Amino acid sequence: MALKINELYRAAVECAIDADPRGRAIVEKELENTKKNYNSLDENKKEYFDKDTIFNPYADTRVLNIAEDKDIKKIFCGIDMQTSELLLADRLNEKNENIDLVITHHPNGYGFVNFYDVIEMQAEKNALHNVPINVSEALTNKRLNEVSRSVYGANHYRDVETAKLLKLNYMCMHTVADNFVESFLTEKMKLEKPNTLSDIIDILYTIEEYKISAKRYNPPKIFNGSNKSKVGSIIVDMTGGASFDSAMIYALSKAGISTIIVMNISDRLLDECKKHYINVVCAGHMSSDSLGLNLLFKAIKEKTKEDFEIIPASGYIFVSK
Repeated sequence: MALKINELYRAAVECAIDADPRGRAIVEKELENTKKNYNSLDENKKEYFDKDTIFNPYADTRVLNIAEDKDIKKIFCGIDMQTSELLLADRLNEKNENIDLVITHHPNGYGFVNFYDVIEMQAEKNALHNVPINVSEALTNKRLNEVSRSVYGANHYRDVETAKLLKLNYMCMHTVADNFVESFLTEKMKLEKPNTLSDIIDILYTIEEYKISAKRYNPPKIFNGSNKSKVGSIIVDMTGGASFDSAMIYALSKAGISTIIVMNISDRLLDECKKHYINVVCAGHMSSDSLGLNLLFKAIKEKTKEDFEIIPASGYIFVSK
């Protein structure tokens, strides 16, 4: 047997909850509250409720189109699988590639409409790093509202409608993959105990996705600090939907954080890190997203005992784990 689309979707969510940096207990409490909220609604309001949130706490991970509910044996996956990549999938199928499912890492369709809801997880994440929960919640809510306004007017369903017209199965898997890369690198840094920022770079170079990215002239880099800068107290920030509010940098500095490892960073946040003397190591965006996807696919296969082939595209560095 092979996985159906919704079976793969549910398995991805369950694996991501296991990898969530907040811990499963916090996530399950969140799901319990969502279910209570749904049950308390009037019937007319239930019609507009996103029922996936009852079992899936990640608003940026959704099945976007099921054209044919077939067994999933071959997946066409990339970081940004939009209209051009969907047309490529159709062309590949014309050449007998027999793609069963297209997966985009970055959210799309109704996985993009409310994707900013996952930013809420940053409040509990940063509280685990000794930022007072009231401060963390206030700054997280500020950032969530800012991002929600920025995406409100987007053409959310453009690519989903392309998938429907081409009769392609289509889904997005964002935070479910990002959880894996953050948890993996956090554990690796705890195990390796880097002393300097140069040590962090060396550790990243032991991971195949970062090696391949470096050969593509996009290596991990130090954005603030030097090779000899001491690491001190370190955090990996790679999940939670979007970057956090700039004021969170001061809060983390006050909580004793010395070094942040990120997949990318804006000039606005980098300036704050410089202002508060926080070292910044940028591991790389496509490489970190790829590592998260590869770890997620490995976890799904182990959980379901099912196998499937991956065709990588759109910046996705596929490495079999």
